[in-house]
Amino acid sequence: MIICPSCGAQNEPTNRFCDQCGTRLTGAAPTAPAPTAVSPDQPTALAPSCPVCGATVLPGERFCDNCGADLLATPVASPITPDQATLLAPPSAPQLFCPDCGDPVLPGERFCDNCGADLSRLFAPPPAADTPTVIAPPPVEEPVAVHTPPASEAPAPTPAIPAEGPTMIAPPVAEPPAPPVAEPPAPPVAEPPAPPATSAAPAVAPIDLIAERARLEALLAAHRDTVAQYEQMAARYPAGSVPTFITAGLDAARAELAKTEAELAALPTGPDPAEVARLEALLAAHRDTIAQYAQMAARYPAGSVPAFITAGLDAARAELAKTEAELVALTGSTPTPAAPAAAPAEPVAAHPAVPTPIATPIPTPPPAVARLELADGSEIILEPGKHEYVIGREDPVSNIFPEIDLTSYGGESGGVSRQHAKIVHTGDQWSIVDLNSTNHTRVNGTRIEPQTPTPISDGTKLQFGRLVATFRIS
Repeated sequence: MIICPSCGAQNEPTNRFCDQCGTRLTGAAPTAPAPTAVSPDQPTALAPSCPVCGATVLPGERFCDNCGADLLATPVASPITPDQATLLAPPSAPQLFCPDCGDPVLPGERFCDNCGADLSRLFAPPPAADTPTVIAPPPVEEPVAVHTPPASEAPAPTPAIPAEGPTMIAPPVAEPPAPPVAEPPAPPVAEPPAPPATSAAPAVAPIDLIAERARLEALLAAHRDTVAQYEQMAARYPAGSVPTFITAGLDAARAELAKTEAELAALPTGPDPAEVARLEALLAAHRDTIAQYAQMAARYPAGSVPAFITAGLDAARAELAKTEAELVALTGSTPTPAAPAAAPAEPVAAHPAVPTPIATPIPTPPPAVARLELADGSEIILEPGKHEYVIGREDPVSNIFPEIDLTSYGGESGGVSRQHAKIVHTGDQWSIVDLNSTNHTRVNGTRIEPQTPTPISDGTKLQFGRLVATFRIS
């Protein structure tokens, strides 16, 4: 006996499908059941047959052993009498084969006797060969009118199939193509007028460098305070035990600090001192030339000044005005006009043999050089030409590189912060600003407030944490 894996019912060894639930039995023998011998004393009527495949079924079975058809849902065929034909299919029926294994099958079978494949696709109606394949036209921009045929053009109903004939599905009746309907011409669509040409975008207002520099410096001070507080929090924990949120916050604060420093460094710097000195020297030369031309013109009576002297005086004045404009564009401030040349007390007599002396421009003195003298006798020279000098300790990890690095001078053991203070040079004035350092900055022994400029001069004692230095100017 074969036990059904789905419902657990017992089946004959020759069963291919369960008698109770119709589940396919994998252990069933592929051979067809042997025909039952009919004794002469029994009636010649055969047992009922499956209405789907025609296989012999036993009384009381619910499902066909051959095709698995439900025998309760489908009425069982009556026994075949000797007077009826014993053929299950008419001789003219076409021979069909299983599309999977190639085994012959009977018309109307749902499953293959050999492999159990679904045979419904063998009896699907073939597509109508006479129906033309219509290819959809490409989309058009204009709306397409839909033609609705009148009632007289409705398709003819499908003829009914006689009940006695074989089960066939009639192919779809192709409708005759509708006559083309003349569409009225679409009215011309007026194109919208082209928008007027826009004028050029307004020029972007220049950045207020002073205000932007002040904003970035205040932001730098806030970032440095935040970094210092994060470092203090991290210092409370043993090495390797700093919480992740403190480490992440410290890295983010350092990144913001480096970003703000880069923005501050990218701002346009002040005018080039060398160019300013050149223009100032050129201004002095033009003024001396104008004074010389004025002296030459004063030798002549009114209305008798030679034309070449007048033209030279006008050209010298034009060059003076041009140089003053260049200096204003470079520095943003109007140069102080020179005092007018004093009129000579006595008219100077013309003497061709004695040339008039030409005033020599006074050379501009070199800028003062500042330096820091440390207690061990070493000196740190402040690079000329800069306006700010940050004092601290170099830290490549945090991207901190101060102009005055005190690491090699005992800065780390002396309590110097990475960005401790800065020296500011404006004109002839020097000052120092504490950058919210951990161990503070002192001037001549007095602690100064953070972010507050304090004037310094030659000989001022500066203290960064516990490191002492003397400010010198020469």
